[in-house]
Amino acid sequence: MTRLHSYLLLIVLMPFTVFAQVKTTVNEKEGVAIENKLAAYLSSNVREQAYLHFDKPYYAAGDTIYFKAYVTMGERHELSQISGLLHVDLINTQDKIDQSLLLKLTGGVSWGDFALPDSLPKGQYRVRAYTTWMRNESEAAFFTQAVPVGSPLKDKVPESGTRPPMRASNKPEVQFFPEGGSLVTGIRSKIAFKAINENGKGINVKGTVTDNTGNVVAVFAAAHFGMGYFYLEPEAGKSYRASVQFADGSQNTIDLPGSEAQGISLTVNNDSVAKASVVITANKACYEQNKDKEYQLLIYSGGTATRVSCRLDSAVVRIDLAKRHLRTGVNTVTLFSPGNEPLCERLFFVQNYDQLSVAVTTDKEVYATREKVHIKLNVKNRADSVAAGHFSVAITDESKVPVDENNESTLLSNLLLTADLKGSVEQPNYYFNNITDEKLKQLDLVMLTNGYRRFEWRQVLNSSNPQLTYQPERKLEIAGVAQSLGGKSLANAAVSLISPSGGPVLSETTDSNGNFKFRNLEFLDKTTFVLQAVNAKGGNKTGLLYKPAAIPTPPAATEKDDTDVNRQISAYMENSRRELNEYNRYGTPKGIMLQEVKIKEIKAKDTYRSSVYGGPGHADQVVHMDDIRTGGDLVDKLNGILRSINIVRVPGATSALFLGQKMLIVVDGVAMDPRYDFNSLGPNDVETVEALKYANASIYGMGSAHGVLVFTTRIGHQRNVKDIPSFGILPITPPGYYKARMFYFPRYDIAQTNVKTDLRSTIYWNPALVTGKDGNTSFDCYNADGRGTYRVVIEGIDVKGNLGRTVYRYTVK
Repeated sequence: MTRLHSYLLLIVLMPFTVFAQVKTTVNEKEGVAIENKLAAYLSSNVREQAYLHFDKPYYAAGDTIYFKAYVTMGERHELSQISGLLHVDLINTQDKIDQSLLLKLTGGVSWGDFALPDSLPKGQYRVRAYTTWMRNESEAAFFTQAVPVGSPLKDKVPESGTRPPMRASNKPEVQFFPEGGSLVTGIRSKIAFKAINENGKGINVKGTVTDNTGNVVAVFAAAHFGMGYFYLEPEAGKSYRASVQFADGSQNTIDLPGSEAQGISLTVNNDSVAKASVVITANKACYEQNKDKEYQLLIYSGGTATRVSCRLDSAVVRIDLAKRHLRTGVNTVTLFSPGNEPLCERLFFVQNYDQLSVAVTTDKEVYATREKVHIKLNVKNRADSVAAGHFSVAITDESKVPVDENNESTLLSNLLLTADLKGSVEQPNYYFNNITDEKLKQLDLVMLTNGYRRFEWRQVLNSSNPQLTYQPERKLEIAGVAQSLGGKSLANAAVSLISPSGGPVLSETTDSNGNFKFRNLEFLDKTTFVLQAVNAKGGNKTGLLYKPAAIPTPPAATEKDDTDVNRQISAYMENSRRELNEYNRYGTPKGIMLQEVKIKEIKAKDTYRSSVYGGPGHADQVVHMDDIRTGGDLVDKLNGILRSINIVRVPGATSALFLGQKMLIVVDGVAMDPRYDFNSLGPNDVETVEALKYANASIYGMGSAHGVLVFTTRIGHQRNVKDIPSFGILPITPPGYYKARMFYFPRYDIAQTNVKTDLRSTIYWNPALVTGKDGNTSFDCYNADGRGTYRVVIEGIDVKGNLGRTVYRYTVK
């Protein structure tokens, strides 16, 4: 009879903290070493994950993409307290960033939007979200979702260029995966396989396995998304190959992995609801050499590691794992040798039905068009206790936005499944939509054919402290370099950061390499600042260079979908065409619907192009060069026109004097060296000249006490910034927090003068839904003119990291 020695090690992982309770014996030291290294690795590399909930699965050119961002930390999906910034990119069909947002994370949540130009070419776009902390794991840890965009306009001009091929081969492929990692001579093993086409999608396949003598030893056929399995017991001295036939009639022959002459295997039977049965089998050669030695079995589940120490006193060891002690999601079981070497690993999925219960009720079952809808929400956890948390809700007209629910990327399918696996999972929500025993068996094929992404044992065992290149971003930063006129880095230079909107002037001293950094800043996007520097001796002839943070280059799409997007979302595109026609009928452009506002008249002179810090409208005098008809150089044109300003020419230099003192010269936003000759600018290259005096000049900080003369060159005539020296002062507009648009929906409980047909596809979007301590919240919205079924999708996370999602429908007649 097999003797089994076991004990439980519980590691609870919180941000940067590890609590461990360990019971050990002399024979358990090797197992403790494994656990300690795992604990050290995970505690110093706490994981962040991002998930975005979109208002709908696809869009048309001219639409706005609305989304709610959830960022979690650790294995229990608690809302993150690590990062304060989230980067979100819209990536076009050529794998280039079209738009990029910086979102402020508050308690792990935020929301934003992308306004799509109406001229946007149709195609498969992608939205990518990540924190800087995630970059330590690689870009595979980023959230990425494909977003189809159609165009209601005809004769669209597609983007130029060709996306590189997704795979080296355009032929279908089949891969084989022995359970546990390898085949062992004399042990009957399950071998899973996956067949994919050139687009990475699962395809039907069948075939036979023969040995090197030509005997057929197994027959197989794909059962689900190109996946399936068969059994094989390798014999000593034999090799095996699979003869594969694809659905299109093509064929291929593939050599199976070789078998180990001496080895041990690991299998998991995950069919039971209550338990997962683990079987460890040693072949004859392995058992004879390692009889009675201690092996370690480590089960990793949602931040908790459980170790079972077992003596190999039989060729077969069986262990049952109670699922009620495991977390919902991807779990791993790894077998370690007596020498601490990982031998076999198996992933298995646990579904404990421990998600939040999200109950939705409406005041009626059937509504009229444009009628007010009152929706209540009650959230409870697994223990049937009310739950406070953050949620987002999207309501769409299902006749206009039909959804393949199996193919959706949801909060559950992302955080519980795809985020933990290498490779692509086809139709991830299929495994969470109306769960059945058959779907759970199919999900086990996903576990067998995909690798685990959280960590590799080689990393854990060889390095107790992972090398972290990136630190968490808490708030915004502005960094740069100060240099001398000769380009030498200046140490101990004083750099000031000035905001024209007021507030304190911030100061930093450069390090030995001239670097400076302003930390813990908070400002909105499009905010302009002035950097000002003096060297250690107080001189202002100091060059400044702004260094924005590097943005990772988008990787090429891992899947290629050549489906015509307009055909793929035909019902939605038809409604978009009708909506466009409706707007054109009433002479208003399609776009974001806003409540009525009164706009004051804007004078023509306030709409000119300006490189003045803060934009046009701040100058005491503006000279439009097109209005000056006299000939000559720039000085000839400006002489006598600039009020109270004298222009003085000397050989090799030109100065503008205000009240007898030299003015600061700025060209296209860059402050120039006092020796700069602005008459070197061609008069036809300059569009405007602006004079700033007294208080208006103060936005340029030190050096502007005697006024500023700003030259803005014409489009196409600007010089590259790197070719224009900036000395002592540099206006910058660094990326800041994006302020999300407010989703607007009409109210029909008041008199309406608008007679346009209401063709909205997204009826309601609210990213800021919060349940209180009683687990309750509610909201109101108004139906559009579409009749049929309206689909309500609510997703969210409570304060303890429990996940919740529900889909509710009501009827509009």
